Amino acid sequence: MQRTFLCASLIGMVLLVGIPSSFATYYYEDDRQRIAQQMLENAVKAFVLDKNSTFAAIQNADDATYHDREIYVVVMDMDGVIISHGATPGLVGTDTHNQVDANGVNLGDLFDANRSPYGKWVSYMWSNPENPTGGPEQKTTWLKAAGEYTFAVGVYPGYAPFETSLTNTDRQNQRLAVEMVEQAIGAFALDRGAAMAAIEDADNPLYHDGQLYVFVLDEDYVIVAHGADPGLVGTDTHDLVDTNGVNIGDLFEANNSPYGSWVEYYWPNPDTESDQSELKLSWNKAWGGYTFVVGVYPGEEGALNDITLSDYDEVRQQAAGEMLQNAMNAFRLDPATTLAEIQNTSNALYHAGELHMSVLDKDGTILSHGADPELVGADIHDIVDKNGVNLGDIFDENHSPYGKWVAYDWQNPATESSESEQKMALLANYHGYTFGVGIYPGYAGPLEALSDEDRQRQRLAVDMVEQALAAIDADKDSAFAAIMDRDNPLYHDGQLYVFVLDEDYVIVSHGVDPGLVGTDTHDLVDTKGVNIGDLFEANISPYGSWVDYYWPNPDTESDQSELKITWLKERGGLVAAVGFYP
Repeated sequence: MQRTFLCASLIGMVLLVGIPSSFATYYYEDDRQRIAQQMLENAVKAFVLDKNSTFAAIQNADDATYHDREIYVVVMDMDGVIISHGATPGLVGTDTHNQVDANGVNLGDLFDANRSPYGKWVSYMWSNPENPTGGPEQKTTWLKAAGEYTFAVGVYPGYAPFETSLTNTDRQNQRLAVEMVEQAIGAFALDRGAAMAAIEDADNPLYHDGQLYVFVLDEDYVIVAHGADPGLVGTDTHDLVDTNGVNIGDLFEANNSPYGSWVEYYWPNPDTESDQSELKLSWNKAWGGYTFVVGVYPGEEGALNDITLSDYDEVRQQAAGEMLQNAMNAFRLDPATTLAEIQNTSNALYHAGELHMSVLDKDGTILSHGADPELVGADIHDIVDKNGVNLGDIFDENHSPYGKWVAYDWQNPATESSESEQKMALLANYHGYTFGVGIYPGYAGPLEALSDEDRQRQRLAVDMVEQALAAIDADKDSAFAAIMDRDNPLYHDGQLYVFVLDEDYVIVSHGVDPGLVGTDTHDLVDTKGVNIGDLFEANISPYGSWVDYYWPNPDTESDQSELKITWLKERGGLVAAVGFYP
């Protein structure tokens, strides 16, 4: 079995232009779940400020903050009694332990078993308010404990939104569209006039990228800014009909949401020379009385389309994105030192397994290279991969302030082979400089054989580690005590618990067996002969890493060791870790 595999934090980043981004592959089917989670967080924040007005807003079907088609908020007290319900206010006062779904699942018991301060997904059968004539449907609900209350927001999975399948390039364009909309909203909040001018400036990369551009509608769905055709400013979109008879204004109005939504229609593609309409998938989001829109024309060709990403690959994409963001942030403060540290192979911020940074100037000259310093000073336009692909052309066509993934062949520094491998590199532009970091896709490890329940545990492990590190930063002694308190839900959830190692890999806090405190993990060997300390030491990273070994499961009564997959992350000389048993 492959024993170790380096990964990175699943936590999102913030670009220097101020846009949240994961840099990873974008999937529509996750949108509704993201909206459910965001709606729940909005409800929790409002609840803390004013409980009564939040309850009233949740039960007001016209309040878009807590209602988005089939998505709505439910709040329960510690006993499982509903105290606010966004779809059926008549259920207020109902004990969920007295509610059973079509399959006999007791909802109160389900909610009790999955109550977590980190949030968990649960599934059951329930009526869809968007389909009042139908019977119960499968519902997937995000459940999260907040103080003495439990908040819940669910979605009804299985919706197929588009009439066409999407490629990896299309999904990247979807991510760019979402981020471009967020950038436009932020700019409008600061200076509406300047934002509108920038949107109509075809040379502004924040609002234009090939087929992607921003347009903005007012509260009457009249175009007030348009990135491709300023002549459309002043047009009422209700007067626009596509080639299939779809009224554009009616479409946007029916799908207006403060959380954003995708719509499809036919429209000319500015990235082609044809006036022929093409299928367009547009992300539109309401804010401040305006609707902001960016669309994608699916079917764009690209080297990314030939790549199949494993779950492990997608996690390493997050690592690459976080490393790139760290480099950009450091460069902004001290360019010379950052360029030097990128070439310092002992600096873990810029080196993690096969991941390493490179920086180019506006002309394509390599200023710093984390794997091969001899390339410094080379012109990227003079470098061709084994397939004849000119890397300079790729970099010129794809650098973006939002970050773009590209593909080519390159030698993998994490192997001893001189043969080139397929590489996916993330490129991002900052003030004329191009920052790049890549992965070598195709790895299949233990993460590939996980059930949905395992994947939820995987996410909880990552969240729990982040909570532990934050608590240690605030007060180390209090954090260690809380980690060893088995009744503390922040650090214990069934088979999941936190343990912490010092810089010598000695256990300094352990959530299940306090007797292990003081133990050097180099003295621990699993049933397959794996030295635990050596394993941790070989995979330590400030971006986090997954390792697997055999260890007893505290959620069972057996002392028999089981396969354990553990997330460990280093910060400030300490390593926090949480594992699960798949």
